[in-house]
Amino acid sequence: MSIMVLSSSIPEDIISTILDELSDDVQSLKRCSLVSQSFLPHCHKILFSYICLDHPTRSRGLYQMITNNASFTPYIRTIEIISSAHPEFDDHDWVTMEPTLAPLLRTLHNLHTFALRKKQLLSHLPWDTLPGDLRFAILGLSVSAIDLACVTNVPMGHFGRLVCLKNLRLMRIGSDQGHALDLGPLDASSPPSPLQPVGYLESLNISDSPTCGRHFVTTLTDTRSLLKLSRLKDLEMYGDNDFVGTIMEAAGQSLQRVALSGLGNDRDYHPSPFIGLPSFSTLPALRSLRITTTFKRGHPHDPLPLLAQALAGATPRDTCALQDLIIYIDLYHVWDVYITPGNVAALEEYAFWPAFDEALAARPGAYPKLEKVVVGLLVGCGKEAFAEMPKRRMPMLLERGVLEFTL
Repeated sequence: MSIMVLSSSIPEDIISTILDELSDDVQSLKRCSLVSQSFLPHCHKILFSYICLDHPTRSRGLYQMITNNASFTPYIRTIEIISSAHPEFDDHDWVTMEPTLAPLLRTLHNLHTFALRKKQLLSHLPWDTLPGDLRFAILGLSVSAIDLACVTNVPMGHFGRLVCLKNLRLMRIGSDQGHALDLGPLDASSPPSPLQPVGYLESLNISDSPTCGRHFVTTLTDTRSLLKLSRLKDLEMYGDNDFVGTIMEAAGQSLQRVALSGLGNDRDYHPSPFIGLPSFSTLPALRSLRITTTFKRGHPHDPLPLLAQALAGATPRDTCALQDLIIYIDLYHVWDVYITPGNVAALEEYAFWPAFDEALAARPGAYPKLEKVVVGLLVGCGKEAFAEMPKRRMPMLLERGVLEFTL
């Protein structure tokens, strides 16, 4: 009883600090929730903020708990569903068979983030194998963040009406060539009413999802879409995708950070190559750009000359906010183990270097806030052969004092 009286007199901010320190210790949080009524709300907030459902019994247990006591539902902010085969359903995927998932999602009115992924990242969960009520419940969520991984045939058109959505991550979202993609609500011929609410995506991450990614971008750039890209601040992409420029143009003056990786890989599942970036004159708020690419000198879709061309588009009148520009060039799988004089010459004579140097440093005032330009060569042995290259190929950036050349 003495503990109960003592704990009830502790200021609430002190209680919050103590419990936040224990946020990774579930057993201690459970004990603290029994100490005093004053500890209970914050304990519940931490314990129930993230729920992972990777087994049918977890879904049933959670559904039964909140059915019996709905006071828990406001604390559930993130729910992640991990699908996998389960012996209870004759080794079928439990997510496609479990009846409590749909009614459970419909009760979570304070949900912030929804995630659905396949446990085995090399396999996929077909969207059309989910029960109809579960698909309807997912598409009806008013969440600000969605994370989908290893799901096929997701109806991209429905994202055009998710006006609450702020953050979206699509990873390995495939498409079945024999299954028509559902463009959903955009099939209507008339534009949206001015009275309809409009939402704005702020963060977008698309990884290894070329076909569905393109359909998603087509959806959000359609005038009938209620979810817009015009306030996008953060863009992250993996793979050669021909719609990167479309996204950046749609985001325009709001875009602040861009990270593009996995460029120049020529993989079968990236059938449409990277075709360039918009002029930096149209991206005045862009502060950070990071690019990772395989060395593709002479290739028609080499991303780096296209980058230099986009950088050259900015003028002193545009007041571009670019501060950090990081480029990593992967040479590991381009050359043999040993670096030959021919390899050195190929990199030394790369026309990108002087174009890049001139675009960033030859015009005073074009990039007044530029603080750091990192150029990294991902190469095994023979690094010393490239050590002096910046002096010869990027002298203006060196003179400006912003170039970091790493090997």
